[in-house]
Amino acid sequence: MATASRPSFDAASLGNAVGASFDTYRANTSAALRLLVGQQQWREQLLKLEQRRIERDREAVQGLLESLRTARDWTDFAVATQSVWRDYLGASTTLWQESVAAAMQGASTWSDSARDFTQQWQEACAGAQAGASKVPGALPMREWMNAFERAMSSAANGAAHPGKAAGAGRGQGASAGGGQHGH
Repeated sequence: MATASRPSFDAASLGNAVGASFDTYRANTSAALRLLVGQQQWREQLLKLEQRRIERDREAVQGLLESLRTARDWTDFAVATQSVWRDYLGASTTLWQESVAAAMQGASTWSDSARDFTQQWQEACAGAQAGASKVPGALPMREWMNAFERAMSSAANGAAHPGKAAGAGRGQGASAGGGQHGH
């Protein structure tokens, strides 16, 4: 029966692995917090635009009330109303332009942030993998995959050639049909 070897404890190597995992944690937490800050800034900007829209609507209603109060006939009311609507549409156009500019700037900011987050995360993960390879008993992913492929290949070769892999005594129980129980 084969015995598993136990790696010796090396505090310095373990400290490097813990430091690498902390760097990964720091990168992930930093990304999440920056996303929250960006979200709050976006909400603040959105609320400022909404406040300006409400002010625009209030001023339009006040202008209509003033037009109605001061108008002597329908012609006066129509002229005063046109002025109110002109101001309202001008303010709406300005708000729309500012909203589009803010959306474009926000998309650019989010894109830049996503690129920075991805780069930081990749660097942190690369550092974590490099730190993990220094821990006794830990294999880097590529070495682990090579060992796994060798094990699978030897298992497949053993299944294809049972006499070679398991010894002559084990392979004799198989019948011509391929089963070990003589089926």
